[in-house]
Amino acid sequence: MNEKNLVTPSELAREIERELFRNINLWYPNTMDARGGYHTAFDRTWKRIPYETKGVVHQSRMVWTAAETMCRRPDQREKLLPCLRHGTKFLRETLWDAKCGGFFWEVKEDGTLFDDNAFMKHAYGLSFAIYGLANAYRATQDEDDLRVAKETFCWLDRHAHDNKHGGYYEALYRDGRLMLEPPPEHLEIVQGKTREPLGCKSMNSHIHLLEALTLLYEVWPDDLLRSRLEELVRIVTDKIITWPGAMRQFFAADWSPAATYVSFGHDVETAHLLVEAATALRRPNDDRIERIAKSLVDHSLKYGWDAEHGGFYYDGATFAKPAVTSKFWWVQAEGLGALALMLHRFGSAETDYYRLLVRQWEFIRDFIVDHENGGWYAVTDADGSNPQGLSKILNVQPAGMEKMHLWKASYHETRGMLNAIEVLTTTAQSK
Repeated sequence: MNEKNLVTPSELAREIERELFRNINLWYPNTMDARGGYHTAFDRTWKRIPYETKGVVHQSRMVWTAAETMCRRPDQREKLLPCLRHGTKFLRETLWDAKCGGFFWEVKEDGTLFDDNAFMKHAYGLSFAIYGLANAYRATQDEDDLRVAKETFCWLDRHAHDNKHGGYYEALYRDGRLMLEPPPEHLEIVQGKTREPLGCKSMNSHIHLLEALTLLYEVWPDDLLRSRLEELVRIVTDKIITWPGAMRQFFAADWSPAATYVSFGHDVETAHLLVEAATALRRPNDDRIERIAKSLVDHSLKYGWDAEHGGFYYDGATFAKPAVTSKFWWVQAEGLGALALMLHRFGSAETDYYRLLVRQWEFIRDFIVDHENGGWYAVTDADGSNPQGLSKILNVQPAGMEKMHLWKASYHETRGMLNAIEVLTTTAQSK
């Protein structure tokens, strides 16, 4: 980055906007599956790879992205509406458990059930179903989407809310019973889907419940929902986040912390989610929330930012530079959005937050974006070299899953770019 020729906010917004729509045009309608929902896996050239499952998290993220783009870019509505409705239909009719309620964690690629679906429900997955369907309702006013989003919240709250300590238990059997220890017939299952030890609670599920209930409350201002959202804000700020701006990972039922590390991507993501939740609760200028959000970003910049190459590392210790220096696409996307938030709340085009935002985008543009085939690589080395797909990182088959995977949808990068463009446009207009 040449400080003497620093790109202007309006120029940067236009550059990110071009990448945003290049991305959207690759995801939709290319990923739609005629059997229902969206395909799960694509290689580097956007050739579909057969994959054995479709998961509620991935499908919901694809729905959320289509809806969010429609809401923020009305000129894309005609193109994205059929893609959105294709996804919500699969969520409501296939991944929803008509017998017991709630959403399955995953089904087979053709939409049929696995034999062991008794173990396939989790608060993390349910949160994304709420998030996607609530956003679909916001975009289309389809009452069926809102109905199922409300039913999902009620199902989760009835079965998994901890009335004593607050928050939610996470791993559930099909019928909603809590899975607090390994099932007798599956003793190998010792962790839930967010890697939390069974019976424990995780940062990951609760920050995504925070974002899901925030969006649901915006379209359904229910009293119980509001109280649960207020509770989640308190849990995130008082139990999960610790001085000087880092988040613990796992907790016992009473919220006493278990062994932990720092996930810089989740930390910067949560800065945005807390401000968003406070706004939904009609507290848009809550000083404490803003201080905590800023501390999360500033701490990540101090210990998780690569000053030499740009970009945020994946995770590390609270007060030490990380040993694992890989750069994951979703961390960079959330970092882009978080730095845009800091620019909006605490900076200007002349501040360090703006220069860091430019540097963050340059790392994404130069190393994460695949300029030959389009889309974003899943992970690179610290200096941006050796771009890879998640199949290599997660050691899963089939090989070659570069652009899309069960854990890689269109959600992080689209949200990060949309938020950055919005802030940059405002910044340019204020000059």
